[in-house]
Amino acid sequence: MSSVRGSLLAIAAALVVVLAALAQVSADGLYGTIALPGSVPRALAGDWPFDLAARSGLDRIPAVRLELARGAIVRDEPARAAALLAALPDSSDVIDLRGRAALLGNDTATALRDFAAAGDFIAAQAAIDALGTQDPRAALALVRDFEARLAQNDASPEISAEVEFREGTIAAAASLRYPAQADYYQRAALDAFARALERAPNEEKYLLNYAGAAIRTGDVEAAKRTFVRAAEVVPDSVDAFTGIASAAAVLGDCAAARTALAQARRFAAEQHRTVNAGGFGYAPDIRAAIARCNG
Repeated sequence: MSSVRGSLLAIAAALVVVLAALAQVSADGLYGTIALPGSVPRALAGDWPFDLAARSGLDRIPAVRLELARGAIVRDEPARAAALLAALPDSSDVIDLRGRAALLGNDTATALRDFAAAGDFIAAQAAIDALGTQDPRAALALVRDFEARLAQNDASPEISAEVEFREGTIAAAASLRYPAQADYYQRAALDAFARALERAPNEEKYLLNYAGAAIRTGDVEAAKRTFVRAAEVVPDSVDAFTGIASAAAVLGDCAAARTALAQARRFAAEQHRTVNAGGFGYAPDIRAAIARCNG
């Protein structure tokens, strides 16, 4: 009996040491400093917590295995993390860590699938943004798949709207990156912003981006109406009044354009901001119309 008790105590002690070591590994990886009390030496760093857990059989305990995987991710070891997670049953924590391991391994598609299943929109957002900067075409395909998975998992309208908004910004970036397909991507941006706006009709950034996309696709009347709505939602919105000025100029209403631009400049001065009075980011014909009205 005493030998059994001794074995259990030894295992418990080993478990405590392994978990302390993993906390040390994570703390060093996240903050670059010792986050545990001074009684825990820096010698806890290294591979030995993983080796000890394997030799003692502690890595068969799901909670220990999960923490081992978390430590591997902090250490930028996606293969080790994936191997540790493979034997664990699905849970939100396990699936989320699988996504993080996949992302470290540059498998963004798998990462987004796992983040959608785990409901980790924050991690997914970072992955989408990173890929959108590198390869907008690939990012668009993945973000659309992510939207479908969010729908399958009954995501909140706010999260779905934000993902659709990000789809729109990626499509807008693609229109600049790939000029030969600019019309296609500008239309894709407009459609994505429209879906976001349907879910959150009073969100200023959705209104502004939809209106800007509408100008770029030729629906200037819709753009002006939407900029006006943005000004109603946020009465001192510099961007809304600048947009009204741009749309009015394209429509040939220079008086309205100058009035709106004066409002934008007044609010900008109060907010210590600048005004995009020249229509930077729009096509040359739109900038020319703005210049004719505003000089």
